[in-house]
Amino acid sequence: MQEFIKCLKAYIKNEKLNKIEDDKDLIKLALEQSLQTILYPVYNEKSYKKLYIGWVMKQEEFLSVQNEMTNIFNANNINHLYFKGSVLCNLYDDISIRTRGDIDIYVDINDLDKAKNLLIDNGFKLEEGGEPHNITLYKNNIMIELHFALFDDSHPLDLINYFSKPFNIAHNVDNCLYALNDTEHFIYCLAHFAHHLRQGAGIRYMLDFYYMLKKTNIDYDKLHRDLESLGLSKLYNNTLNVIYYLTDEKFDEFEATEIDYFIEYMLKSGIHGFGKENEGSTAQAVAHVDKKRYFMVKVFLTNKPYRRAIYPKLGSKAILYPLCLIKHWWYLLTHRLGSLFKFLFGKNKKKDLYNKLGI
Repeated sequence: MQEFIKCLKAYIKNEKLNKIEDDKDLIKLALEQSLQTILYPVYNEKSYKKLYIGWVMKQEEFLSVQNEMTNIFNANNINHLYFKGSVLCNLYDDISIRTRGDIDIYVDINDLDKAKNLLIDNGFKLEEGGEPHNITLYKNNIMIELHFALFDDSHPLDLINYFSKPFNIAHNVDNCLYALNDTEHFIYCLAHFAHHLRQGAGIRYMLDFYYMLKKTNIDYDKLHRDLESLGLSKLYNNTLNVIYYLTDEKFDEFEATEIDYFIEYMLKSGIHGFGKENEGSTAQAVAHVDKKRYFMVKVFLTNKPYRRAIYPKLGSKAILYPLCLIKHWWYLLTHRLGSLFKFLFGKNKKKDLYNKLGI
């Protein structure tokens, strides 16, 4: 772990390191953190080049699909905005360093069906199922999450309400393309990080926050007020501590706290909680949500946009709602019963750790 942290610090400071003889653990940890791309620029070792070059080409594929979607939506007057990795990668000194798994794009719920059908007509493939806030499509093996909400009904209400009208906290970029304002995008990413951190989230998030603080125009007075109202101030303070430890740069005032446990947790977790630290975690340990509201959304499909998205034929008309429920209950019984019970009845064994982390 120490060699990886040393490598991460060197990358941020644009320093070079000598390759270590036994690098298996270093490569493994870098892959778990989705930061394998920093090895080549830091060590300038030929054996690491393929880990970097692969993402040079992959990012070109992502950008090509993004441009195609924007052209389609601009031509059909559909307001849309990108967020998370699709925006963050552009803040890095080298866009290829910031790996990503999909393209996150938001459209208003009233434009969802039109946007989805336009993409399908242009060769995008719709995946069955979905989440309570997005539907999934593919183009050239690139996954697209078409969001109609930034946070679904399983999240705290104050967070849902804060991001309920994304275009009101965004600015126009070109034609029908918008972007979240810098302060609100930072808050979104921190809230998203908090959600994943309960299951486990990697240290790459710290790089994202570092570049947002360094390269975007954040209104710190507003940031402090809004983070306090959303219960994210402690996590923000911890994040600033980690960034200072990694970079020796200070962007905002913070209270010095012990962070070794935080760094170790992120490194053991892996980028999305797939590390050994989280093996056997129950769904209850994953998220702090209103169980009753979560149950109603997941089992009775009370969130109409979610219902429409995952069952477009049965979920759009009230008269078909009973048939929609029957189909959905069969799916839950055959595919999701175990995870649902774990969420509802599992015990949160990491409550003290979560409080310490600020989530």
